[in-house]
Amino acid sequence: MNTSATEIVTAFMEALEAKEFDKAAAYLSDTFNFSGSSPLSLNKDKFISYSSALAAGMPNLTYHFHDLREVVERLGEGNRVRATIQINGTHTNDFQVLLLGFPPIPATNNSVLLPEEHWEYAVKGNTVAFIREEQVSGGGIGGILQQLGVDIPIVQ
Repeated sequence: MNTSATEIVTAFMEALEAKEFDKAAAYLSDTFNFSGSSPLSLNKDKFISYSSALAAGMPNLTYHFHDLREVVERLGEGNRVRATIQINGTHTNDFQVLLLGFPPIPATNNSVLLPEEHWEYAVKGNTVAFIREEQVSGGGIGGILQQLGVDIPIVQ
């Protein structure tokens, strides 16, 4: 039985939301790339590390993954899926996003609710090849830091 692109993306996001990072990583291709609101493009290991660091700092982190739909395939990019994400959580633990060069960020106990963003996934075979995150004002890591009251410059 073939697994559809939407089923793969849903399973990946469920693993990410459950903080099952090894399971989430298994849904990503070895050449995976995440781009969008992060100041750098993230490969598979860096994306999982970044996601894990956010979850460590915000144990109740949720993605509010919804409005999942397949979109027209672009030549050579695999099956594409688009979904709406709205990140939410409370910063109750210290965390450090080493790959972005941030110093440790002590717990602020601030809640974060980012604006809705659209993530576009490309699925090739049975893995996610890339995620492109729509850049929205107040979103991404910059929006998280702003809502935490942390003043760290983000170089885009």
